[in-house]
Amino acid sequence: MCSTNISIKDIARLSGYSVSTVSRVLNNSGRFAQTTRDKILKIAKKYNYQQNTIAVGMRKGSLSIIGILVPDITNQYYASIVKKCEQYFFKKGYLTIVCNTDRNPELEQKYINQLSNHFVDGLVIVSTQPAISKISNMPVVFIDRFPKLSDNMIISSSDNYSGAALATNHLIDKNCHPIMLTTKDNQFSSNQQRMQGFIETAKSRNIEDPKIITLPVNSDNLMSVEKRVLSDIQDLLKQHPRIGIFAVNDNLALFLYRLAIKNNIEVPEELSIVGFDDSPRAREMQLTTIKQDIEKLAITSCDNLLKLLHHDNVFNRKFIIPVALVKRKTT
Repeated sequence: MCSTNISIKDIARLSGYSVSTVSRVLNNSGRFAQTTRDKILKIAKKYNYQQNTIAVGMRKGSLSIIGILVPDITNQYYASIVKKCEQYFFKKGYLTIVCNTDRNPELEQKYINQLSNHFVDGLVIVSTQPAISKISNMPVVFIDRFPKLSDNMIISSSDNYSGAALATNHLIDKNCHPIMLTTKDNQFSSNQQRMQGFIETAKSRNIEDPKIITLPVNSDNLMSVEKRVLSDIQDLLKQHPRIGIFAVNDNLALFLYRLAIKNNIEVPEELSIVGFDDSPRAREMQLTTIKQDIEKLAITSCDNLLKLLHHDNVFNRKFIIPVALVKRKTT
């Protein structure tokens, strides 16, 4: 097969038909004879003709492209969601553009503006809460974020509150004094819900002042962070024979697990640990965690975004996906 960069004009010259006829055949629009179609497509195939999908999309006012915004594509949780969304949309005839916002609201808004102005059909946002008014009427699905909704928006989320409650009750049932380990990402509604679930569940179990250890989102001084967390754990172990830490995500839980092993703190005899996500690394390290159904979360989000795009009736604007406690060796 030839690999020449052939144009519509070239196909018209080779076939003997007009440019407008060739264009109608290649775009499968208008009327033309079957023999005309067969001859034009045979030449297009012979010379490996590739349509300019951007130009076609601009003429139609749609490129069949979905934008996906995530705060950190290197994070296993976000990467898994992106992968599932890409697979879903590809099967439905859509391509995707993935934007890494680096947890920066200003950068996120720039991405939203650019995507909105370049014929992107819809957005999947798994990031900081943007200025919703600036998304206009483009169909949007938020995953694990809870902005004020308008008619063009849908929310899909794991049941963060119930997950935190499951983790906290499990630690207390194991005779651990419960503590929560989180980061300063508390603009994320998912983290806020997990914190609320932890605090309210602990208080319902007569833990009046549940402790929360908050770490910076990013730190250039890992040694300083480790030193601080280790000091907090050692102080708590002086007050309680056994403590249990619910980490807001698996990455934090695994950080804590490694820190405990490094400093000869017995897991789970002295320190029990529960994460949130059920990442591949968590399964490998046998971490007790809250399992999110990422596939269902992604498919629910994508399916409802397409309903918005196709103007189908969407009677529910919030979809909460159940979670489950997975018990392993860290508790």
